[in-house]
Amino acid sequence: MKFGLIFTLQDPPHGKHLSRLYDEVFAQAALAEEAGFELFLVPEHHQMPDGYMPAPLTFAAALAAHTKRAQIGTGILQLPLYHPLHIAEQIAVIDTIAKGRFILGAGLGLVEHEFNAFEIPLSAAAARFTESVEILRRAWSGQTFSHHGQHFNFDDVTITPRPLRQPPIWIGAMSTITLTRAGRIGDGWLSDPLHNFDVMRAWSEMYRAAAQQAKNPQVEIALLRNAWVGDSRTEIERTWWPHVKDYHLFYLRLGFFASGRFNAKWEPWVREVTSDAEWTCERVAPNRLIYGTPEQVVAELKRYERATGCRYMILMLRCPSGPSHAETMRCIERLGTDVLPHFA
Repeated sequence: MKFGLIFTLQDPPHGKHLSRLYDEVFAQAALAEEAGFELFLVPEHHQMPDGYMPAPLTFAAALAAHTKRAQIGTGILQLPLYHPLHIAEQIAVIDTIAKGRFILGAGLGLVEHEFNAFEIPLSAAAARFTESVEILRRAWSGQTFSHHGQHFNFDDVTITPRPLRQPPIWIGAMSTITLTRAGRIGDGWLSDPLHNFDVMRAWSEMYRAAAQQAKNPQVEIALLRNAWVGDSRTEIERTWWPHVKDYHLFYLRLGFFASGRFNAKWEPWVREVTSDAEWTCERVAPNRLIYGTPEQVVAELKRYERATGCRYMILMLRCPSGPSHAETMRCIERLGTDVLPHFA
C-alpha cells in the first residue's frame, strides 16, 4: 500500500496568513517525500472566507516544483466548472513540470453557490463531467480531434504540449450512481474522509463490480482518512480531535450531512445532529478516524487494506485550525519511521 497526504489549504477564519500556510505545506511535502509518502493531493472550493484553495491546478504546479518523486494531484477538481480543453492544457503543462507525475482527481462538486458564481447550471453537472472526461482523454492523445456534444462543441483541436504520460483520472464518488460512473469511465476511485469503515468496504465492492461490468481494467482505490500518530489516544484526543471536529462541522454547516449526499444508511444519527455539542469524539471517531500509537495506527491501516483492497491511503493530518506546522512535521517524521515501513 502506498501513502499520500492531502493538504487542506485553509486559514480560518479570514485567510490572513495563506502565504505562510503555503510555505508550510511546501515544507511538509518535502519532508513527507523523504519520509516515504508517494502522493500529494490538493482540494478545491470557491468563495470561502478562510481562503479554501480555489485554484488547485496552480498549487499543484507549485507542489510539483517543490518535489522530485511523489505524484501530484487534485482531490478533487470540480470538473464541471471548467471548459475541458482549458483543463487539458493546464494539466499537460503541470505534468511536464512534474515529469509525468500528475494524477487528476475529479468530481462533480455540487455546491450550488459555487456553480451559480460561474453561471453553470447545477443540473448540468453530471453530463458536463462525463463529457469532459471523454474530451480530456482525446486531448491528451496528441491527435487533432473534433467534438460535438451536449455542452461542448469544437473542430480540429490539437492540445500542446502533450503530457509526458496519459494522466490517470481518479473519480471522487459517494453514491451508487457516482461509484458506477467511476467504475465505468475512471482509472480509479477517490473516497471522502467522512463516511465510516463499513461504507468504505461496501463502496469498494460496488466500485469494483461496476468496473468489472464495464470491462474497465483500470481499477484503483485511494481511501482518504483523517489520521494522526502519537504517544497515546488520550493525548491525541485532547490535542488533535478538536481540530478534526471543527473540520467536520464545516461540512455540517454547509448542509452536507442533511442534504442526502451523506449516506446515512449505516449512521442514521448523523442526519439528526442539530448542535455542535452532539458531534463528539465518542460518536464520530470509531471506524472513521485513524489515530493512536504507531502500533494502533498500523493495525487500523491494515484493517482498511484487507477490507477494501486499497493501494493508496491518503492521510489528512493537519486540519484547517491545526495542529501547528511544527506538530504536523513531527507527525510526518513519526509516520515515516514507525508506520510506513510496515507497508514497504
